[in-house]
Amino acid sequence: MASEENYEEYIKNLDEFAKSALVETFNIGASRAADALSQMTGLTVNITVPQIEVSSIKNIPEKVGEDIKIAVYIGLSGGFSGHAFFFIDFDDALKMFDMMMGIPPGSTTEFNEMVQSAIMEGGNILISAFANALSEFLGTEIEQTPPDLAIDFTPAILDFALADIGQHCDYTILLRTQIKMEDVEFKEHFMILPNPESMKRIVETLLGGFV
Repeated sequence: MASEENYEEYIKNLDEFAKSALVETFNIGASRAADALSQMTGLTVNITVPQIEVSSIKNIPEKVGEDIKIAVYIGLSGGFSGHAFFFIDFDDALKMFDMMMGIPPGSTTEFNEMVQSAIMEGGNILISAFANALSEFLGTEIEQTPPDLAIDFTPAILDFALADIGQHCDYTILLRTQIKMEDVEFKEHFMILPNPESMKRIVETLLGGFV
């Protein structure tokens, strides 16, 4: 088992086999999220996680995009604690809302309360499915806060979460998600910012089961 001081170094240098194990785990969650969104909308939905990236926290805004974004946030606690975000662009949010409502994409031009509610519910389904898959992977219960929605520049949205974990850990897990509703594709970002103890739990599970 890696010593405690080497955890961050291990996360920073995750090999392809370990990354593949995590990608497979999150794709299980993505499949469940797609089923839930499909039931909610009546549309054919496919969600995949083609890539997982371990990134320096200071580079996260640049990777997600530093402009104004819509973000759905859920706090995680229990056997795994941290912060989970689903980021989506304004245009994609409006387009996704139209599809959820069964109207032609491009019909809605204003991000009103109805759009906010729908996007928050969609983000909630997505984050919950990922969190439940991670819960099974780690063999522990993960509690989730009610979802919250923020509209701001990416650094401002992430500020409180980065301040919470950045003093202990400089790296986090970034997942690029591809969401396809019927024939329309969305490329968004889902992010988990685990606290240091939870990051260690991921490492221990990987080391114990795959390394």
